[in-house]
Amino acid sequence: MGHNIFVSYKYKDVNVRPLPNILPYTWGRDYVDVLEKLLPDNGHVYCGEQGDDDLSGKSDDYIYSHLKKMIWPTTCTIVLISAGMKNPNSYDRSQWIPWEIYYSILEVPTDKGTSHRNGVIGVVIPDKTGSYDYAISHGTCCGSPCRIIHKDWMFNILKMNMFNRKQSNTYKCENGDLIWRGECSYISLVKWDDFIANINFYIEKAEEKKDHWDEYDLHVSVNA
Repeated sequence: MGHNIFVSYKYKDVNVRPLPNILPYTWGRDYVDVLEKLLPDNGHVYCGEQGDDDLSGKSDDYIYSHLKKMIWPTTCTIVLISAGMKNPNSYDRSQWIPWEIYYSILEVPTDKGTSHRNGVIGVVIPDKTGSYDYAISHGTCCGSPCRIIHKDWMFNILKMNMFNRKQSNTYKCENGDLIWRGECSYISLVKWDDFIANINFYIEKAEEKKDHWDEYDLHVSVNA
């Protein structure tokens, strides 16, 4: 089944793996161009376009009016996670991505009915060295292979919606580390290469979570 997809991203992030035939350098936007071709090929519709302009001094009404027409007709939001997506010297409220996530998971009454929340996927783009380790690395936990998510540097609304399942399947190693099993996050992360190899699988997983949102402690605020 096809879905309307909104894509949230940092337009001018150059700390991304170079794509073929993109000169003089690859931006985050170039990965969106790839998605614009791949999504229709998989039966989906690409929706949304946003720049990198700073939101300092902009009202909530201004942001709302810019995003509602693009996000509300959609059911799934892809957040492109890139190493330079966040400006550490600006508040989250002054950047587009947190607001796009906020309106993706917020239910709001409109003149046409209620805008329902989207499923959200975090798709991690490799950095300019080709590494995913800034967001996803692999190690050994309790003697077994495991995936390690590095989220402390991310936007607050993004990291607070990870590892937030109410009925979590967790256990502690002997060293005290907490290990999560299964679908433990409303916003799960997937590597770019894995995502484009199986787009429908990951979109359907996000759609399923959207339909069971009450199983998660959703953080719906741009408060940083």
